[in-house]
Amino acid sequence: MSSHNTINFGTMSNSDDERYKQELIKRRQEAEARLQEKEEQQQAEQKARKEVRAAEKRREEKEAWRKAEEEETQRKEKERQKDLAHRLEVDHVAPIEQQWRKNWTKTFFAFESSF
Repeated sequence: MSSHNTINFGTMSNSDDERYKQELIKRRQEAEARLQEKEEQQQAEQKARKEVRAAEKRREEKEAWRKAEEEETQRKEKERQKDLAHRLEVDHVAPIEQQWRKNWTKTFFAFESSF
């Protein structure tokens, strides 16, 4: 009878061992699945951060380009205003100078003819 108990105990032990192994395999698979899921989530987060940085860089480049373009437009407008002011001054001064030369010539010839 004791051999029977040993056999029964051995059979139960083998059955328990098998269930224990199956439970360990199941837990390991679940842990691996959670780890895989976590790694995939981390990769997705890294990809999202990388995309955000790339979008921010594109936005900054676009803003820098827009600012440079605006500065160039302002520089051209200043140059145009300066050129316009110069032409207006020339247009205003030229007739005065012409009149001054005409008066000077008349005065000079009048002075010269008096001798």
